[in-house]
Amino acid sequence: MLIKVLKKQKRVLIQYTLGLFLVFGLAILIVSSLMQFKINEVKKSELLDGEQNTVGSENTLIYNKINRISGDLLYVTDCLRLNDNGTTDYKEVEKQWIAFSNRRTLYDQIRFIDVEGNEVIRINYDQDGAYLVDKANLQNKKDRYYFTDTINLKENEIYISKLDLNIENNVIEQPIKPMLRISMPYYDSNGVLKGIVILNYLANDLLNQVEKVASTSNGNLFLLNADGYWIYDSKNPENNWSFMYEDKKDISFINKYKTEWETIQSKDSGNLINENGVFIFSKAITSKTFKQDNTGYSIVLGSGDLTLVSYMSSDSYNGKLFTQSFLLSELMIIKNSCYLYIFTLLISIIISVLMAINKNEKDEIKYFSEYDVMTGVYNRRAGFEKLSQLYKNIGRENCIISICFIDINGLKEVNDALGHEAGDELILSVIAGIKKNIRNHDFVARLGGDEFLIIFEGLNESKSEEIWGRIIKEYNEINDTEKRKYIISVSHGIEVFNCDSNQFIDEIVNSADEKMYNEKREIKKNLNVLRQL
Repeated sequence: MLIKVLKKQKRVLIQYTLGLFLVFGLAILIVSSLMQFKINEVKKSELLDGEQNTVGSENTLIYNKINRISGDLLYVTDCLRLNDNGTTDYKEVEKQWIAFSNRRTLYDQIRFIDVEGNEVIRINYDQDGAYLVDKANLQNKKDRYYFTDTINLKENEIYISKLDLNIENNVIEQPIKPMLRISMPYYDSNGVLKGIVILNYLANDLLNQVEKVASTSNGNLFLLNADGYWIYDSKNPENNWSFMYEDKKDISFINKYKTEWETIQSKDSGNLINENGVFIFSKAITSKTFKQDNTGYSIVLGSGDLTLVSYMSSDSYNGKLFTQSFLLSELMIIKNSCYLYIFTLLISIIISVLMAINKNEKDEIKYFSEYDVMTGVYNRRAGFEKLSQLYKNIGRENCIISICFIDINGLKEVNDALGHEAGDELILSVIAGIKKNIRNHDFVARLGGDEFLIIFEGLNESKSEEIWGRIIKEYNEINDTEKRKYIISVSHGIEVFNCDSNQFIDEIVNSADEKMYNEKREIKKNLNVLRQL
């Protein structure tokens, strides 16, 4: 009877089906587009705020560093002025400068250069501490840019040189030594110009701090000089200092992003969004930044402004939120929601659509209740439930289950030294090595931050150790071939129980845990997970 009715109303049935599909399909598209639009707007706002805060933090960091160095310059200059008796005896000054250099450990050199460009005092600092350079080894620096730029300044002006690499005998010093020179003219107590005082600041102190802040960025953080060259590129360090090398001078931000550079240079701060991505920028060091304060001193820049830029490429996930076209965004929404359209076409009624959505939500809830979001393996509760179910349901005769308790060595050290991004990479690398080598019906559960269980069904301890050996081989290959800042090291303990025994699961797990800790104690005796690169 029903078949006859359907045949009779075939045309109407087709019209209703198509009509309902178009109406509900359009409704789904509109709702999902609005939701995705709002989500994207919130994400974009959060990203912009976050990157602006990161750039602002870097800016404050650099500003404070320069202020601190300026204060140090004023201090060593005052030491010279207070102990300058008009003779060539500067022993007391030399003692104070050596003590200061040892205390601060930030200055490669502290020098007093006379008006003729001759070094009068030079304090060097190396790994053994500060020392006075013999007069026989002092040099004339009258042709150096920092001397000519400084000697012509007013008494209340402080000169900051360009940030570059130190050069000795016309060759870039190795390992590279980023250097910033800060100096001022020296006038004695009678107001007579006697020369300049100059500090050679070891800029790795600054750049290391910049790198720490940059690790919190969702983009790629740049520090650029006034000529548009990279001083610091958080993700592509090979771009750094290209202006110091003749064969790399075409590698620059200005060559890659010429239009963007023009906009960035025209403003003190802001953001720029175009087809290349998102640029959040701010001038880090400018003459405007260091206005004359109550000390009566002002800053003169020797090489122009430094600029901070946080960049999110249009190819990146975050960058696509800002740059993807409306059409592509809609196509992605349709693709991600295609199961809803198929379901609507088959059922053509709103209840079925709601049921599908409800089922999907339940599946997601079920997934997040059973799996560790980061690694994709079972969480602690689900892992023990699956193990218990396996224990109950598997055939009792000749049943063997091996439990491998593992712990990642040095995860805290990696997190503390390299950041949680590196720690997450370490965890995911460990899990990837396990998944690659275990069998399809074996499974993994995450017990906590760095602890996991591997369950081998039907394997004795010897066979389980063979698989573990392949896993360790995978880690060793990564350690040998990849230039990571850390090594992958994992401790393990394997315990086996027979299903026809009276052993409890908790006892077996604890026994495997104890074996693991015994191994861990031995491994950690000679272990250093952080590489000395």
